[in-house]
Amino acid sequence: MRDFSLWNGKTSPSLVTSTESSLPRVKRRPERVSMNEMRLIVDPPARGTWNMAVDEAILRGAVDLGMPTLRFYSWSEPTLSLGYFQKVGDRQRHKASLDCVCVRRASGGGAIMHDRELTYSFVAPVRDSRSEETTRWFDLFHETLIDVLAKWGINAHLSGKPQAKTTVEPFLCFQRRHEVDVIVDDNKICGSAQRRHQVAVLQHGSVIVQQSPCAPELLGLEEITGQKISVEMLSDQWQACLKSTFQRSYTQLPLTDKEIESAQLIESAKFAHPDWTHKR
Repeated sequence: MRDFSLWNGKTSPSLVTSTESSLPRVKRRPERVSMNEMRLIVDPPARGTWNMAVDEAILRGAVDLGMPTLRFYSWSEPTLSLGYFQKVGDRQRHKASLDCVCVRRASGGGAIMHDRELTYSFVAPVRDSRSEETTRWFDLFHETLIDVLAKWGINAHLSGKPQAKTTVEPFLCFQRRHEVDVIVDDNKICGSAQRRHQVAVLQHGSVIVQQSPCAPELLGLEEITGQKISVEMLSDQWQACLKSTFQRSYTQLPLTDKEIESAQLIESAKFAHPDWTHKR
């Protein structure tokens, strides 16, 4: 059995390095991380800029909170999120999503059409910026998702091999392949990306539940399997599987007042600002 334990004061946790200058260079390390608890947030649908701002606010406040945060959320309207390094002009390559709202993520990778899906984020404070433990989080989340789908009779597996190199990478994330992507009948249905920082790390990802008219080339779980998939049930069962894997209890707590204020500032100054969206 794989060991997916988080830092508990005895083991060495994950490497986190900031790839951008948008986060302050906080030198303070977490003095205490709860060994038994994890905050769980299940949010209602929200606009894309707010969803991205909340993830970053949780990342910035991870040390103060002192425990990991697992968040599930969705989108109030079809939204295209660009990877941090993508050029906004590349949107022209994907005609079906041109009329959709567009945001830029702080994490890398290809563009994602957020529509009929389940999105998660996971943030945890860390102590050791030299360890590479966080790469195991991809396995943790994706393999627990595979376990949930197996209970429904859906045969999912990790890709196991990287995508063959091409001159031009596909615009959409779900047309790219990474070794730890979740595959069902040769269709990628889940992928994740990380944003690393000195004292905390953010991982977020999406599961395509239904095909979106804004990205008709991507099939969802319902189209692939012929089964009706409840987003709420998928979220509930994934939460339960992750709880067992992490061996921590959930504490259902909303965002703190400080996190809400931080998210509001981050949204207006960054994710909702044209300079951020069009920075490349």
